[in-house]
Amino acid sequence: MGRSKGDKANRLYYVGLFVLFGLVIAFCTSILSYRLEIESLGKKLTLNAEEVFDLKINDFEIYTGGLEDIVAALRDTSLLYQYLEDPSIDNYEDVAASFRTVANSNSSLMQVRYIDEFGMEKVRADWPVGRERASLVSTGQLQDKKHRYYYKEASQIPPFTFWYSKVDLNMENGKIESPEKPVLRVASPVYLKQKFRGIVIINVHVKAFLNNFLHNSVFDISLIDSDGYYLISYNAEHSWSKYRESGLSIDTVYPEYAKIILHHTTGGKLQKIGNLFVGSFGNLLEKDGGMLLLHADDSIVQSMKEERQKAAIFIVAIIFLLSVPLALLISRGPAKLHKKISLQNRRLSESIDVIDRNVLRGTLDLERNFQEVSSAFASTLGVEKSSIVGKKYDTIYCNMQPNEYYDEVWESLERDGSWGGELQHSKSNGECYWADTVVLPKTDEEGVLVGYSVIHQDITDKKRIEELSITDEMTGLHNRRYFNVIIKKELGRVRRERHNLIFAMLDIDFFKQYNDNYGHQKGDEVLKEVSSIMKDKLSRASDYCFRLGGEEFGILFSNKQSGNSYEFVDLIRKAIEERAIEHKWSAVADVVTVSIGMQTIAPDDPVSVDLLYKIADKALYTAKNEGRNRLVARTFDITDEVG
Repeated sequence: MGRSKGDKANRLYYVGLFVLFGLVIAFCTSILSYRLEIESLGKKLTLNAEEVFDLKINDFEIYTGGLEDIVAALRDTSLLYQYLEDPSIDNYEDVAASFRTVANSNSSLMQVRYIDEFGMEKVRADWPVGRERASLVSTGQLQDKKHRYYYKEASQIPPFTFWYSKVDLNMENGKIESPEKPVLRVASPVYLKQKFRGIVIINVHVKAFLNNFLHNSVFDISLIDSDGYYLISYNAEHSWSKYRESGLSIDTVYPEYAKIILHHTTGGKLQKIGNLFVGSFGNLLEKDGGMLLLHADDSIVQSMKEERQKAAIFIVAIIFLLSVPLALLISRGPAKLHKKISLQNRRLSESIDVIDRNVLRGTLDLERNFQEVSSAFASTLGVEKSSIVGKKYDTIYCNMQPNEYYDEVWESLERDGSWGGELQHSKSNGECYWADTVVLPKTDEEGVLVGYSVIHQDITDKKRIEELSITDEMTGLHNRRYFNVIIKKELGRVRRERHNLIFAMLDIDFFKQYNDNYGHQKGDEVLKEVSSIMKDKLSRASDYCFRLGGEEFGILFSNKQSGNSYEFVDLIRKAIEERAIEHKWSAVADVVTVSIGMQTIAPDDPVSVDLLYKIADKALYTAKNEGRNRLVARTFDITDEVG
């Protein structure tokens, strides 16, 4: 009995010491943690504000990028160029129908228009609020817009660039339209054969985007213009203060900070001014001189402080509560530990289930056989998980791509240790889809390679939009817009790799006479036939062919031997002639022929994109003057740069 009482007393003594020690540690830790948290609260709030600012800029860039894609698609459609070359009723109806289709594709589009070089509306599709669909405005109701500011400004910008209006409220008869309709206008000039032919312009209803833009759980968000008037604000009464003539501005709302805000000079960076964070939107709202105001809600800041106080108290309570059961190790410790482990296992199981249902993931063995796939992966392929396990990875290769297309992935994986990029894969029904793909090595505990992990993200819709924006609708070739992008990359690449760059311009001989006598439908068939021949000849991944406009085409490829390049390009000319497409109204042959101007650029030639195009165009002009149906080749000469 004596030993039992002594053991009990010792146990209570050590339990008391353990609990007291735990409370002292908990109290000191909590006080220190609370002070550090309070000191870092301002820094965390600044970091949070910077994240929100970057997010809002990104939101604007994505939104305006989508609008630019719409304008570019309207500007670069072959239907518009056909109408500009031949303003017949049929061509007008085709281009008008395409404008209406674009207007109906996005309910935020209020107007979609083409205004010619004289400032006259030629095509206009309207989608008034409340209507179910967009409709075309009759030609009798089209108006002269040459004196409107948007036409004057948009007609003066360089080709293939974009003009933005201010963000303002739509006006009808000099009054703000009710209900209020915030509007943004985006335009781009139209050029045909280097001649200005008007503009395409869209009016966008941006209310939904702006409402979503204001949403944030920590900061009250406002956008102001360069004069300090509110464009939009979390407080709806402040929004559009200049247009409503309410008199509200930062001078009245933040009089102590107004001058500093209006003279904000940190460019694209965020500046803390009192309780506000201010950042310029720069080019995104250039005409408004827009600035973003982030105001941390006082109640939220106070709530964050209170949460840290509660956390400190919670830490003390947790450590105290843990001290007692830890002191009583034999009885309650294992049961609580088992409970925690079970809870963690359940959460882990739930996380794995979420990943399985939402992430396209699979594992391969060293022979590239599927060992395991997620449910999301199997669902995307259109198969059961059990049916894909054990099959080769190449069973999901897209049949539109050669095996060499995929061999580069495994070669890169062996060389670099991992691979990431965009690949095409095939579903069980044969349909191909694009995936942002990552392939990683899989090793055992000793670091020995045992297989691979594959992660997909379906980006088919994104790729389709990209293809539409860079592809000529009629011929399927790359369009002029894509040429302007790829030529810069190719100039840089061949200079790095020390290859020659060959650019050739093709023009169908007497194509106008062909259209006039055989009709535009037959003319379109000739364009498609010539495009098909070019595509058959240009089969390498680094070969490009473009429709630059009308009957003018472009070829771009790299080669070490300029002589071989001449023979290769002339084979294309001969192949078009040998196709023997009848052309009785040609002055050089009774079949369709082409004239070609070819320019070879060596790696060290100081050639710009504009100069490259100019030299090839001169060579094409020479080919036409010398009798057509021929190839004239030129190399760079210093006088070309001077000229």
